Amino acid sequence: MQNSHPSNFDRTTVAISLIIVAALSAFFLTDTERAIAVAGDIFSLIAYNLGTPILWFGFAMVVIGFYFMLSKYGSIRMGNEKPEYSTFSYITMMALAGVGSGTVYWAFLEWSYYIKTPPFAIEAGSTLAHEWAVTYSLHHWGVTAWALYAISAVPIMYSYYVRKNPSLKISDVVKGMIKNETAGKVIGRIIDITYPIAVVFGLIIVLALGVPIVSASVAQLVGVTDGLSLKLAMLAVVAALLIISSFVGIEKGMQNISSYGTYCLIGLVAYILIFGPTLFILENTSTSLGMWASNFIHMSLYTDAIDQAKFPQNWTAYFWAYWMIYIPMMCVFVTKVSKGRTLREVIACMLGGGTAGTATLFAVVGSFMMKTQLDDKVNISQMVADGSASQSIVAALNTLPFPSVILAVFIVATFLLLVTTLDGSVFTVACQTQRVLDRNKNPATALKIFWCLVIIAIPAVFIIVDAPVGSMQSAILIFAAPLLVLLTFMITKTFGYIREDYGHLSAAEIEAMHKLETAPATSQSSVAEQAKAAATAA
Repeated sequence: MQNSHPSNFDRTTVAISLIIVAALSAFFLTDTERAIAVAGDIFSLIAYNLGTPILWFGFAMVVIGFYFMLSKYGSIRMGNEKPEYSTFSYITMMALAGVGSGTVYWAFLEWSYYIKTPPFAIEAGSTLAHEWAVTYSLHHWGVTAWALYAISAVPIMYSYYVRKNPSLKISDVVKGMIKNETAGKVIGRIIDITYPIAVVFGLIIVLALGVPIVSASVAQLVGVTDGLSLKLAMLAVVAALLIISSFVGIEKGMQNISSYGTYCLIGLVAYILIFGPTLFILENTSTSLGMWASNFIHMSLYTDAIDQAKFPQNWTAYFWAYWMIYIPMMCVFVTKVSKGRTLREVIACMLGGGTAGTATLFAVVGSFMMKTQLDDKVNISQMVADGSASQSIVAALNTLPFPSVILAVFIVATFLLLVTTLDGSVFTVACQTQRVLDRNKNPATALKIFWCLVIIAIPAVFIIVDAPVGSMQSAILIFAAPLLVLLTFMITKTFGYIREDYGHLSAAEIEAMHKLETAPATSQSSVAEQAKAAATAA
């Protein structure tokens, strides 16, 4: 098939991206001390100097999200046909692709960092510090985070489904928004080259957090040594599942994996809630949700201008920037799976479903871990400080009844979350490095398998040499600055297109235009023709 022919692959982009990735990897592996210093400088530059704009951008995405859900533009449908996936599958695929195995690490352990370095000049280790710990976890993985993904996907979805631009490549969408053709080509090429680099290095931390957790749990469950061989074996299984998923396609592969992962995660949370400190979990969840709801705007815009302890820069702005690293990946992925849904449905599912899922996970699991430490069963904070974070999770789970059962469920859930995140990444990177997709807008299987191997191989090298993945996590924040500018431009231009196409229509006219019953008669019409027909009918 022409779709699978090597000439259809953007070999220049692939080659340049791999050369840059290899060079950066070599720098970290051969001059570790200097690499750590450079990464620290980048973190300070982005988090401290751009922290406030990043906070504003995150809050603006929430405001825009609610605007779309409440305004007449929420009825605009992404393609005049029924959705491909059930609402449950739709939410789980997006949620698991967007958060992945990194969520498990932070859900279990994020609260422990805030007890030691709390916000608002609160005394470390105090009662108030404990009350704010899970609250800030909910904030960092809640509404704002999902709004970043949802609103950033709107330009791609609108370009593809409404304006009928055939490409899913971000560079092509941006080029169409720039009037100067030469400037558009240059910027488009820069996007093509940097996209795979950002995704590959972003996934280093996903694997660096996920694989040690899985290997530590497997070692405890089957009674083997948690060494390098076990970690590499886990990576090999991940690679095999990714390749299988690439063969069967996103419709069958990732949909099933994400559903099974969700069921396991729900089982894990339910088990901890029932067999753990139930009353404490419910009480602490109630307190945390109340504090989050009543302080959301304060937490969103808090910059610590007086005390200068840099909590919002070190944590809130950092998490927003880190979520932004995956926006290019999620934009394409959300567009692919959102066919047939209105803007209102897309945003409501992401903000509502995504937030509900992560809030439940973080509240239940975080409260359980906190109580485990308060009862002196496991000194979690000390284990995290000593570099035994994964082992602290296993130790805490061992305090529950039937620890072997819960460890098995935990291993499967974490593993499937990891595969789902990587599967979404493979799909979107392959889309960006192929000139023409097939008629279903899928990239060639061979290209997906190639990126499977690359995405596994680079992090594997870092794990083998025990490289400082934490410093790489800080270094990739350098992508946050250009993303801030690029996304602002894309969202502003898309608002202009929406007003141009639908601004003169009433809410009833837009809703009538995008009713599924009228789809066969209007699916091939332009937006302008549909608008004229709706206005005439009114």
